[in-house]
Amino acid sequence: MCVSNNVCGNDGGAVNSRQTDIVRLMSKQEKLDVRELARRLGVSEMTIRRDLTELEEEGFLVRTHGGAVSSGRTRFLQHAFPHYSISAQKQAIGKLAAGLVLPGQTVMVDRGTTALEVSMNLPRDAGITVATSSLCVAQALFGTSMDVLMLGGYLSKDFPGLYGPLTESMLESFHVDVLFIGCDGADSVEGLYAVDLHVARFQHAMMGVADKVVVVTQSHKFGGKSFARYAQWNEVQTLVTDPKLTARDRANLKDAGVDVLIAEK
Repeated sequence: MCVSNNVCGNDGGAVNSRQTDIVRLMSKQEKLDVRELARRLGVSEMTIRRDLTELEEEGFLVRTHGGAVSSGRTRFLQHAFPHYSISAQKQAIGKLAAGLVLPGQTVMVDRGTTALEVSMNLPRDAGITVATSSLCVAQALFGTSMDVLMLGGYLSKDFPGLYGPLTESMLESFHVDVLFIGCDGADSVEGLYAVDLHVARFQHAMMGVADKVVVVTQSHKFGGKSFARYAQWNEVQTLVTDPKLTARDRANLKDAGVDVLIAEK
């Protein structure tokens, strides 16, 4: 597919002028909304969804709930996990969590996919500095006005991120206002878990340099403990999750002093 200004997809086929306009808009914006595109281009939302699906197949963008993002913003993630899709629930959690950041704050973002959604929803013009070991987060923020600090180390073979002794030693020199961190498993009494011991150690080290720890995860992670516990709930200030978190889990977290925020789709 090719657009009139010689931007081509994977098959070199033709593209209509409306899709050309969408590609041009994507080059200027990080996100596109179906409703806004339909209004702007004077067609139905169904037509826009069909256009976005075709453009995704050609590699121009990645479909999201209600819109699309530039394929360049998630290329590392799409390469590591070809069948990964951005869910509406993760987007809602990311948007709500990002709203907790104040102008001028320093933020650390974990390497998980829900934390990635937080980074993609951070205000771009608020003087925020972001530290991360995630290549996905760095790629999502590339080209924005934010200052981004990459924590160096070994490149993980399982996920587009950096880890190891060097990564951990760098943390000793830093302080952040807010840490957004995910988990592989959670128990509302016992704490938070990671599947890998090295990841668990690094996650706990990140918590040690943050004034406020915000856990961002979907509720299905609760009730499933993983290999290594990296934190107890008394080390966490806030949990942002979805409405399916059980009343029992909410009560346990309240007793632990955790502020639970529910992100609606």
